[in-house]
Amino acid sequence: MGDCGIDTVPRGTQQPADPVSPPASQEVTVLVTGYGPFKDNLVNASFLIASSLPSSLTFPTPLAGERASQENSHIPPPREVLIHAHPSPIPVSYAGVQSELPSILEDYASKHGGKRPDLTIHLGIASKRSYYSVETLAHRDGYRIPDIDGLFGYETGERIWKREGLPLTLEPGPAWSVSGGETETTPSPTFEISPYPPDSHFLKMWESFTASKDADLRISNYAGRYLCEFIFYASLALAVQDEKPLSVIFFHVPQRLDDESLEVGREIAVALIKTMVRCWIDEKQTR
Repeated sequence: MGDCGIDTVPRGTQQPADPVSPPASQEVTVLVTGYGPFKDNLVNASFLIASSLPSSLTFPTPLAGERASQENSHIPPPREVLIHAHPSPIPVSYAGVQSELPSILEDYASKHGGKRPDLTIHLGIASKRSYYSVETLAHRDGYRIPDIDGLFGYETGERIWKREGLPLTLEPGPAWSVSGGETETTPSPTFEISPYPPDSHFLKMWESFTASKDADLRISNYAGRYLCEFIFYASLALAVQDEKPLSVIFFHVPQRLDDESLEVGREIAVALIKTMVRCWIDEKQTR
């Protein structure tokens, strides 16, 4: 965010009664996906939560309160976030992820002037967890749990990623190239994206945006070596191949289908989106 500073007016010139309008709000775009049914989970809570998200939200930038108390200072415009929840569930299939994910991104870009989403959140359930968690990293190898087609992740994942020279693990971070490390990215005209793996600071920010103060939110470093971790790696890998910031999160939710739990999940997902914007864009942290 740029600092407009304090307007200076020559002596003897009367200031206008109305303050100068702040610049237009800066939009951040977010793509959200959820998974479909598998095993005994005939309805997947992750897709229900993803599809219930608002199409947009607005919240103040970090400096808005500080500048509001400074006479003649421009208040930074609120942050506008546009949320695109993919309208159909992702199949719990290794081949399905590898075919659908690039198509989803290409379709999104075709409808948004060639621009891909700034941030991506993939949702999935962790049936044995009663808490909400964001994952810090994804593994390339070891997807040996059969999917809904009865297949493993080697042929459509590990073998291809090894051939492309991708590393054993990927995590949120700056843009980089398989051939040459970090890349010189062209910054957005309005903001830069500086992703990093979720940490204690990220968690505290997430908690601060969550209205349900008794909600159990955690950072996890084990995504399960199934389709949840697979799509996380696949999405990060696509960012590497496109030399874009690895601004991707995987969000695990409990498999709770009652209305109250789904509403809590929705609220926590919105808080997570705000956290990604605040930590990865507004704060512009360099890690």
